[in-house]
Amino acid sequence: MSLNIADSSTIFGTLIEESPMPIALYVGKEMLIRVANAAILNAWGRDASVIGQNLADALPELKDQPFLQILDEVFQTGVAYNAKEDRVELLHNGALQTYYFDFIYKPLKDEKGQVWAILNNATDVTELVNARLKVKESETLFRKMIQDAPVAIGILRGKDFIIEQANADLLKIWGKTEAVIGLQLLEGLPEIKDQPFPDLLRGVYQTGIAHHGYEALAQLERNDILEDCYFNYVYDPIRDKDNVVTGIMVVANEVTNQVKYRNEVAQSEERFKRLVLDNPMPTALYETEDIVIKLANQEMLKLWGKDESVIGKPMAEAIPELVGQPFIPLLQQVCRTGVAYHADQQEAMLMVDGEYKKSWFNFTYKPLRNSKGETYGVLHAAIDVTKQVQLQRQKDEFLAIASHELKTPVTSIKAYTQVLEKMIRNEGNERKAEMVKRMDIQINRLTGLIGDLLDVTKIQSGKMTFNPINFEFDALVVEMVEEIQHTTSKHEIIVDLNAQTRVFADRERIGQVIVNFLTNAIKYSTDSEHIEVKTFLKENEVLLSVRDFGIGISRDLQHLVFDQFYRVSGKLQHTYPGLGLGLYISSEIIKSEGGRIWVESEEGEGATFFFSLKI
Repeated sequence: MSLNIADSSTIFGTLIEESPMPIALYVGKEMLIRVANAAILNAWGRDASVIGQNLADALPELKDQPFLQILDEVFQTGVAYNAKEDRVELLHNGALQTYYFDFIYKPLKDEKGQVWAILNNATDVTELVNARLKVKESETLFRKMIQDAPVAIGILRGKDFIIEQANADLLKIWGKTEAVIGLQLLEGLPEIKDQPFPDLLRGVYQTGIAHHGYEALAQLERNDILEDCYFNYVYDPIRDKDNVVTGIMVVANEVTNQVKYRNEVAQSEERFKRLVLDNPMPTALYETEDIVIKLANQEMLKLWGKDESVIGKPMAEAIPELVGQPFIPLLQQVCRTGVAYHADQQEAMLMVDGEYKKSWFNFTYKPLRNSKGETYGVLHAAIDVTKQVQLQRQKDEFLAIASHELKTPVTSIKAYTQVLEKMIRNEGNERKAEMVKRMDIQINRLTGLIGDLLDVTKIQSGKMTFNPINFEFDALVVEMVEEIQHTTSKHEIIVDLNAQTRVFADRERIGQVIVNFLTNAIKYSTDSEHIEVKTFLKENEVLLSVRDFGIGISRDLQHLVFDQFYRVSGKLQHTYPGLGLGLYISSEIIKSEGGRIWVESEEGEGATFFFSLKI
C-alpha cells in the first residue's frame, strides 16, 4: 500500500496543525502568512483569519520590535536565525503582554537556491522565564536585604565556605574589603585557621543544625594588627529545594566594647575591693538596700568586735547594738540624699567580747554613684579616737581643776598687789610703785589666761552658761572699745557704728568676743597704729568687723584660726604670746548664740574678723 502526493500533503498539514509547537510559514519578501497552526495563532492571540495576510498587517504590534527586520535579513541572506528566551510584546485581549520564546527563522529555498519562504518554529518559554526572573528578583531582593541589613550578614557557599556575599558591616568586622568576595573563608581570613570557627562551620554544614555564639572571642587582623574581638553570632544553614545544606548564613554583632567595659568594671571592682580590704584604716562598703554590709576589712571587723559572718547581712541584723544609735539613720540619710556625712569624736556603744564598750570615732559616710548619678552604695571609713578622747577629757579635767585651784591664790595675790601699790605710793616711792603696778598688769594677764582655760573646760563639758538679755549692740561696742583703748597708747581704735539696733543675747559673753577681737588685733599689728571697728545691718543680721593692719593670715591657714590652741607658727611663734584660746572661745560663744564667725585676710596685708547675730 502506498500514499500518493495528495495524501502526503494532507498528512503533513495535519501534523503541522496538530503540533503543540507553534509553527508558521511566511512566503515572499512581504512575509505573507501561508501557514499558521493553532499553537502559533494562540501565541499571537489571533484566529485563522490572519492566514493570507502580511505578517506586519496581521501583527502590527511587531512594528517597533526587531522581528520583522530579522525576518527580512534571513530572507535576504538565506541564513537561519536562532533565539533563546527572546522577549516579544503581543496584543492579547486588547492589551500588550510580554512573552518569551525559543524560536528559529529557517529560510526555505527553491531549486535555484533562492529563498522563497521562511519557516518559523517556536517554543513558548514564558512561564519558565518568568519563574526564573522571579527567582532572580527574589535573590536580588535577598542580596539587597543583606547589604542594607543593620547587622553584619554574609553568605558562605559550599563545603569550602566560599564568601559569596558579605555586607559592609561584616567586612568592617572582619577588617577586610570586597576583595575577599569569591574567596574561600580561610583564604580571606587566614588568621582564624587555628581558632574554633572553621570547625563550628563544618559542624553546621554537616548536621544542618544552627550554632549560636555569645560574647565569643575572635582574633582578627585589622589594619595589620591582630586584635581581640568579641561577638554574638549565628551560623544558620541554607538549604535548597531538596532540603540539602548548600551554604551557611553568618549573622554577627560585635560586642567588644561592652565586654571590655564589663571586664574593666569587674577589674575596677576587684581593685576597689582589694583597696577596701587592704586599707590600714577601718573601711566598709554598704549596699543601699537595707544597708547591707557588702565589704568590711579586718580593721573594721575588729573595730565592730565581729567576724566575717556579718558580710552580706543588713547592719541592723549584723550589729544589733547599733539599733537606736544614730549610725543606721545617718547611713539611710546618705543613701536617700546622696550627700556625704562626716563626724568627729562620735560616741558609740559596741558589743566587744560579750560586753558593751563605749568608744569614740571620727568617720565619713561617702555615697557611691553610678553613671546615672544614682547612689548605689556607701563607703565607710573610720578612725578609733577613743584613746585621744579619753586623754582630752583627762586633760580638760586637769585644766579645770588647775584653773580653779589657781584662781583663788591669784585673786588674793592681785588684792595684795593693789594694796601694796597704794601703800608704796603713799610713802612717796613712785619708782617702787610703778614696779608693783607692772606686776599687777602681769597678774591681770595671768587672770585672763586662767579665765580662758576655765571657759574652754566649760565649753568641752557643755557647762558654759548663757544669760541672754535685750541690749543696745552699738553701746556695748563703745564700752568695750573704751575699755581696751585704755590699755594701749600705741593704737588708735577708730569706730564706725551703724547698727543702731538691739539684740537678744548674753551681753557679757558678746562683750568677751569683742574684747578678744580687739586684743587679737592689737597683738598682731605691732607695726601699725590704727584698728578699725565697724557695725552694720545686713538683712536680718547685725554684723561687727574688727580690722587690723598687721601680719595677716595666709589663705591655707584661715580655716585653723578658730581651732583650739591654734597659734602663729614658725619664727613668729614667740613674738605673739598666748595660749591660742581666745578665738576658739569666741567661735564657740557666737555659735552657741546662733550666729556666724569668720575671717578675711591676705598674708602681709592685715586681717578683718567678723561675727554676726540674728536680730
